[in-house]
Amino acid sequence: MDAAAEVPQGQGSPRVDRKRRGRSVPLAGPVSKVLGYDNLLIEILVRLPPKPSSLPRASVVCKRWGSILSDPQFLKRFREHHRKPPLLGFFRGYAKNFIPAMDSPDRIPAARFSLPKSSIPYHTDEAYMGCRHGLSLLINMHKRETVVWDPLTGEERIVAFPPGFNSTLMWSYSGWHGTVLCVNAEDGHVHGDCFSSPFKLVLVCAEYNTPALCSVYDSASDVWGDIFSTMTITAGMSRLRRPSTLVGNALCLLISGGDVLVFDFEMQSLSLSEKPVENHGTDDWYFQLLRMENDGLGLAILLDLTIKLWERKSNCDGVFEWVLLQKTIPLEGMVPRRMDSALFVGYDEDANVIVLTTITGNFTLQVDSMQIKHIVKRNNICLDTFYPYRNFYTAGRRAETQP
Repeated sequence: MDAAAEVPQGQGSPRVDRKRRGRSVPLAGPVSKVLGYDNLLIEILVRLPPKPSSLPRASVVCKRWGSILSDPQFLKRFREHHRKPPLLGFFRGYAKNFIPAMDSPDRIPAARFSLPKSSIPYHTDEAYMGCRHGLSLLINMHKRETVVWDPLTGEERIVAFPPGFNSTLMWSYSGWHGTVLCVNAEDGHVHGDCFSSPFKLVLVCAEYNTPALCSVYDSASDVWGDIFSTMTITAGMSRLRRPSTLVGNALCLLISGGDVLVFDFEMQSLSLSEKPVENHGTDDWYFQLLRMENDGLGLAILLDLTIKLWERKSNCDGVFEWVLLQKTIPLEGMVPRRMDSALFVGYDEDANVIVLTTITGNFTLQVDSMQIKHIVKRNNICLDTFYPYRNFYTAGRRAETQP
């Protein structure tokens, strides 16, 4: 008698006959009806996790599932349902070096991304400005142009510098920063697949002991706007290229010594916010801008392996000032080996995650929960900037399947 038949009904689960294991088993009646109705099936599939391996794995179940999962309308619904793209990894230093953030089978191989053709001759740190809304920005100093680049598709759009940024003096003594962001206001729009949507490109230049300059390019009109300026009190902009932080309608950029350049899109103004007066540190690696709750601007300052948190708040007179928060984050004891020092080298504004570099490698630190994760192991401190890259990596974009 078959071994499976020896188990009386209602007394445990029958063992699977190995000879029949590879055969398809008909679905139960109610399940067949649900999965046989496309609208209900789509409602189920759209709720798959937004991980890189989810849709490719489901698409091999059968041709019908594969057809649904590859349909552009389904992919749009999938993104709209999940809203927030997952963190795929970090571009380190410049776009040629990608650090995956997920484990197998969702791990995206570093070789999946390559620099835009127009930027291939310039692999220096100065070229890459960072990512936002699925788009990256590079500055080609040799050609005086910016390159908006979609790392997943390889698409790019070249935008020449505005005329007011072509001064000869700017090239030798200036700090530069650029950022790109999607401005699609369509109801239900989800950032992460924005190359065909309207975007704005912000270019900032700051010379030594002179006003910082800023201009905004609008892709819809293909025109640069006015040039805004503000005086700074720092001696120079040695690390103006640190990643910017988008806080509400304002783009905030850390400059030398902990001060902040703020461009307000709504007010169309460029201003300077000075660092808290109680802090006198000047090393830029000990400062990191944060996006706080309710779109407030925060500042993390690292002193003696302890992170102190500040927030920009309005006082009773309506004047904004830095307020020291009670919460502190002690780093010592949070990593496997004792740290003699740690520095800030990156920030994911969507998850409030700081990237640290230490003698044992790089760590991500979730500010709210204080959870820490070792993402790069090495035996020395590396000052490369880590730029977070979020996007939906869906059907047709195969993730790495081997550890």
